[in-house]
Amino acid sequence: MDNLRLTIPAYPVGAPCWVDLLVADPAAAQDFYTALFGWSWRPGDEQTGGYPLALLHGAPVAGLSRRPEGAPVPSQWTTYLRTGDVYAAGRAIAQHGGRPLGRPATMGRLARSLIATGPGGAYFGVWEPGWLPGSGVLDEAGSLTWNELATRDYDAVQTFYRAVFDLRFTDASEEGGPRWATAATSDGNPAFGLSEVGPEWPDDIPSHWIASFATEAIVETVATALGLGAALLNGPFEGPYGLGAVLRGPEGEVFSVLEPHEED
Repeated sequence: MDNLRLTIPAYPVGAPCWVDLLVADPAAAQDFYTALFGWSWRPGDEQTGGYPLALLHGAPVAGLSRRPEGAPVPSQWTTYLRTGDVYAAGRAIAQHGGRPLGRPATMGRLARSLIATGPGGAYFGVWEPGWLPGSGVLDEAGSLTWNELATRDYDAVQTFYRAVFDLRFTDASEEGGPRWATAATSDGNPAFGLSEVGPEWPDDIPSHWIASFATEAIVETVATALGLGAALLNGPFEGPYGLGAVLRGPEGEVFSVLEPHEED
């Protein structure tokens, strides 16, 4: 892949390694996220199986897919977890209470992927890398910095992700608050957060994954998003990893922006 920056972080099995956006109007989505995050775009071609890539400083950071008219899946950001074998992952997902949606897809030389739902119905993907192990940038403004799964099936979800991806969960709940945990891969690296959707949440909010993109100035980023047609759903608020805000994009896709705490 010519002219791409390919210094890729190491992604162990079970780690979120990639995100992509499913929308009905890819051109409008490209305009929105270019203005918000400073992305450029590599059009889909034979090498990528027609799959456009968002680039940050020349490195791939996200994918883009067209949502077919009448598709049962909403416009959304999808979090992909690293796997060594997408077919084996699909069998494990079905065996342990999840549901693969269709067959694995091949994106040219990039990767094989599969979309599935876990207990509670949250959509996610699995990613078997070929040329592309995952996002080429993490934790820089405009790139992925954290992923979280909010679920109404907290215990079943932990059992599912332990069995399918060999993840370990550490409880980080605060007294009197909802249950919350961090998932770690088998080598001990943090993978994602798991939060319980309790009775205080509106009934129409389903279990869902949310991707968080880093920013150096959350107030300015939120203002830019609103000016481009996004809606603010929550925040800015102080979270365990920094100042966060939850936004709804032009087609209803939900994502988060996060201004990480400064390291001491």
